[in-house]
Amino acid sequence: MIDLVWNFPLLQEQAALWHDHLAAAMAECGREPVESQRPSFRTVELQLRERAAAWLGFPVQRTWLTCGGHHGTLSALLASGLAGERVAMEGATYPGMLDQCHMTKTGVVACAIDDDGLVPASLREACERARMQGEPISGLLTMPTVQNPIGFVTPLARREEIVAIAREFGLKIIEDDAYGFLEADAPPNYAVLAPERTFYVRGLAKSFSPGVRTGFLVAPESAVADVEMSLKNTATGTDVLQNMGALAMCEDGTVDRVMEHKRTEGAIRNHEARALLGASVAQGARCAWHVWVRLREGVTGRDVAEAMKKVDVLVTPGEGCAAAPEFARGMRLALGAEIKRERMLEGVARVAEFLRRA
Repeated sequence: MIDLVWNFPLLQEQAALWHDHLAAAMAECGREPVESQRPSFRTVELQLRERAAAWLGFPVQRTWLTCGGHHGTLSALLASGLAGERVAMEGATYPGMLDQCHMTKTGVVACAIDDDGLVPASLREACERARMQGEPISGLLTMPTVQNPIGFVTPLARREEIVAIAREFGLKIIEDDAYGFLEADAPPNYAVLAPERTFYVRGLAKSFSPGVRTGFLVAPESAVADVEMSLKNTATGTDVLQNMGALAMCEDGTVDRVMEHKRTEGAIRNHEARALLGASVAQGARCAWHVWVRLREGVTGRDVAEAMKKVDVLVTPGEGCAAAPEFARGMRLALGAEIKRERMLEGVARVAEFLRRA
């Protein structure tokens, strides 16, 4: 099977880079390596947070380490108090976020999107309607930079408009920045634009590799106690050795070099995939390692996914990404599941051929 589902952009040299940095972290632990096995909050957590904050460019008081991006968004849901409330999100969104909302009994209100992302008028309308019905929306879950699954990048002016709406209606914002590294000149994130209400989540699973279970959570200073409680009770701290190795890669430029390589390779894969698929592909970031394919009326992503299995290609049907039902008429193609570009393009070509015949 050609995998166009599990989107973890990987490069051949990454394994050696990670092994070297992890070995250095183990050596650094010195004569008492058992200390590195304690929960992070019992040992060097503050020092690690200081290093993470310096790399991210945020105050250490607002910065924490997590066990990857998924742990970060779940901890943000809990620490923000949004779990169990009603939240707005883009009409097509990351399936993992929908799963976390379902798991925590969090109500989802889908908002309209266009080529620039979340439509502010739709968010405002949803907030006003919910307030009138006595079931207010409490937060916004969003991915404004190289969004998954569509790939759009929301411009600064629109982000500022969304912040104004969030302040007017008292919304807390959870921003998932898993793919933001693919947009070299991205606008400021919401943790910068609205620090008093934003829980910003970033991990190294996409920018480096999923084997590096280090993530970052930047939160409002008012949420310090809630964040610490959430992190301690969902993961009993984080892995000291993993974080030491990961932060060393961040500090010595290894992660930056890998991200640059991924932007270059992503641009090639994206361009060639679009050339095969034609006008059915939604507009999105040109370095993105995924594309969204719109399907004609009467055809769902699940229909195409079942058909593609017969020609040994796996795709993500739109149903799994659909906060709003109309996005079931679409599918995401991951361009990073296959390490070899040629194999990925062969899978995309099979999809394109099926769509032409259909």
